[in-house]
Amino acid sequence: MNKIKHICIIVDCLCGGGAEKVAASFSFSLEEDEYKVSIISVMDIITYKYTGKLYNLGKKESQIKWIKQFKKVLLFRKYYKEIDADFYVDFRMRNRFLMELILHFFVFNIKKMVMSVQHYNIAYHIPKGLFFKKEYNKARAIVGVSRDIEQVLNKYYTFNNVKYLPNFINKKLLQTSEVFPLGVPDNAILVIGRLINPVKQFDKLILSYKNTESCEKGIPLIILGQGRDREKLETIIKSNNLEEKVKLLGFVSNPYDYIKQCKFLVLCSKFEGMPLVILESLALGTPVVSFNCKSGPSELIQHKNNGLLVKDQDFKALEESIDLLETDKELYKKLKANASNSIDNFTGKVVIKSWEAIFS
Repeated sequence: MNKIKHICIIVDCLCGGGAEKVAASFSFSLEEDEYKVSIISVMDIITYKYTGKLYNLGKKESQIKWIKQFKKVLLFRKYYKEIDADFYVDFRMRNRFLMELILHFFVFNIKKMVMSVQHYNIAYHIPKGLFFKKEYNKARAIVGVSRDIEQVLNKYYTFNNVKYLPNFINKKLLQTSEVFPLGVPDNAILVIGRLINPVKQFDKLILSYKNTESCEKGIPLIILGQGRDREKLETIIKSNNLEEKVKLLGFVSNPYDYIKQCKFLVLCSKFEGMPLVILESLALGTPVVSFNCKSGPSELIQHKNNGLLVKDQDFKALEESIDLLETDKELYKKLKANASNSIDNFTGKVVIKSWEAIFS
């Protein structure tokens, strides 16, 4: 195989979400595998570490929307041609029909494109319409990051280029210190994600947490992340007198110290893709309690081996699972001992081999 191939990663930004963090981590794995790496970021929001040459479309944007979009498309076209990569891996949200139509007509060489589908709600990544059904079938590959996503792609489309390639972590990037975050006890329950209630359901989680024995004992619930529903969550916390027990700490650039210190992590989403936060938590030896939602958790969590897999959307069962990990010391010890080694097949060194087949 010719290892001196040029791969360009396309992202909305390099901040905030799991897909963006996967893309950033992907850049390091590609470089370690001796690929040349470039990154096109649509927005000038860059906080995650990355490697390769960055082409930032978001600098010096016009305040007038149509002018901003017009200039951005022209710059996108310019950079795309200048990079001249062998393949372009697109991690963006691609649900704006008109914008995607423009990009496909004036920017993309579809035969060089690899379309990553990061959410079980595939409408986030595949625009509606017959044109895109035909166009995506010409792409180098359409990558579903979970088995459920692969299945739904094959169910609703007649694509002949769907591939299953799970999200993965680069353990070298999970840097922790020996100094634990101030005010965070080692028995705390941790939640990480964007504060978007219809998807992440942190509003329902807070109310469920209130019903647990863990809450009665004063074991805190720590929530890391930012988003549009922060004020709603603050109102719920205040109206239920939980100010001393539920902490909204906002976006944290390095959450790994929190993951390593807290007792376990909870995921209560309506749906996911292949949750990076579960991989990160397990890699750092922290068990996970998660709904068996679509999609991803069932591929990562082995029930009562490295975490607890809870009946999807059963908040009562979630409450019981939270209390179980706080009371059953032998079970918790077992889950913690098994956590790190349970995700060996979801590391960059393993998954990048499957990417090589697409790039060959």
